[in-house]
Amino acid sequence: DEKKQLMIAGIIEGFYGPPWTHQERLQNIDLLAEYGGNTYVWAAKLEPRHRQLWAEPFTELELTEFAELAIRQKIVQVLIGLTPGADATTEQVINKLQPAINHGCHGVVLSFDDLPALDAAAKHREIANALIENLKTQVWLVPTHYAGITSSPYLAQLLDGLHPEVLVMWTGVHVVNDSIHALEARQRTQACRGRKPLLWDNTPVNDAMMSEALHLGPYAGREAELRSEITGLLINPMEFATASQPTLISALAWVNDGEPYSAWLNFVDQHGWTEFARCTAFPDDPHWPGARPTDDWWQAVVNMNPHGLEAGCEPWIDAAKQGAQLVLDARRLLDPALPRSQSTVLKKITLAMRWRSWQRLPVLLYGGGPRLRPVIINDEHGEFVYRHGSVISTTCLVDDEVMRCLNTD
Repeated sequence: DEKKQLMIAGIIEGFYGPPWTHQERLQNIDLLAEYGGNTYVWAAKLEPRHRQLWAEPFTELELTEFAELAIRQKIVQVLIGLTPGADATTEQVINKLQPAINHGCHGVVLSFDDLPALDAAAKHREIANALIENLKTQVWLVPTHYAGITSSPYLAQLLDGLHPEVLVMWTGVHVVNDSIHALEARQRTQACRGRKPLLWDNTPVNDAMMSEALHLGPYAGREAELRSEITGLLINPMEFATASQPTLISALAWVNDGEPYSAWLNFVDQHGWTEFARCTAFPDDPHWPGARPTDDWWQAVVNMNPHGLEAGCEPWIDAAKQGAQLVLDARRLLDPALPRSQSTVLKKITLAMRWRSWQRLPVLLYGGGPRLRPVIINDEHGEFVYRHGSVISTTCLVDDEVMRCLNTD
């Protein structure tokens, strides 16, 4: 029980795209407290004073909001992330982050990810050590070499003299992972000289090259044994704070020795999101509706009304309903009891034109592709290496059903 209580579990708001609102952060901190989480990290890439304007002091409003986040739930700690620029001095970083600690935040996170800074390990170590000495608080660090299972000159130099209490984050073998195994975490620990990783898990995030997909599925593909090989789990959500909650709830169940799929299913069922979540799945996902869903399922999608999700989810909801109607119409045209006539020809042509328009919508649904993800790895030099899983091209369920209709005389 004591080990479980010490396990870091929660959210790192670390995506590219519109950051969450203050109200969304408060609501998700409440959700963390309700479902067994204990950590929220403020580190959205497009928060101006996190990265682009890193040297500017936090505004009074930001500090007030930090204080409100920090006291929202006693059991949820709040840490503030910063990406210092290449010319940053330790004094600048200390002065920037001290007010956040003064306003009640429980630690800081140095976000050195996605920077061309593999020659900056000594500086990253120096800043981290200075923060832990001067701020007397938790210091976590996202290294520039944050994926993979090998060491590198950057990691070796970073870890040489790094304060033992600094937690070093890791995303898994790849930036985005279908699965993460305990052995991989042990290999990362070995590469980090015995320092267990804090897992920054890039799920359900859908930023950058993944923006056409919406991820509402359960937390999956993470071995139970992995829990004992990491210091904690922080999931990186989507810009859609509410739509990220199904994966969050499922991940918290995993952390707390629960059943991730059951926790997910209970949550989406309670909110009326189950059919929609299955529409957004891909064939290898545990919530995939199957290769040939029934007419009843397709009709349920047409009739669904998933309340409570952000307005930004509407393009996927509308497209899911349109796609389901296309399938139902295609299947009706294949009904052997339907008499073949000139009107049948016109209906097929109309179906084809509707399908073509549907295919051009800028969303991925029903397992369609090409699906793009950064399934890339840091090699022994710390450099990113491309992996073929970054692009998966599959046909979607709607395409299969419509083509079956159109190819039948």
